[in-house]
Amino acid sequence: MFASIAVLVDDSITALQAGNFRLAAAGELWYRLDAGSLNLLQSAVQRYISVWAWDTLFVPILLAPAVVVLFVPSVILLLLTRKRKRQRIF
Repeated sequence: MFASIAVLVDDSITALQAGNFRLAAAGELWYRLDAGSLNLLQSAVQRYISVWAWDTLFVPILLAPAVVVLFVPSVILLLLTRKRKRQRIF
């Protein structure tokens, strides 16, 4: 959750400097952080799994806004790990 907020703040600061608002893609953010690991993932998936898997599964995720890619899994994890109220039976 905090990572998605940090990316949104970064996008907002970039928008103020550039004059137009644009959400950074997940692949763009990953490339800025560590280009080598992104290239390694691409070559490993294409070589050992399939080119189809890279093109149809990974590329759409990498092209999606980074805020969404980081926010959705964090919300799912929060919902799955929340404490439930115990029902008391009197």
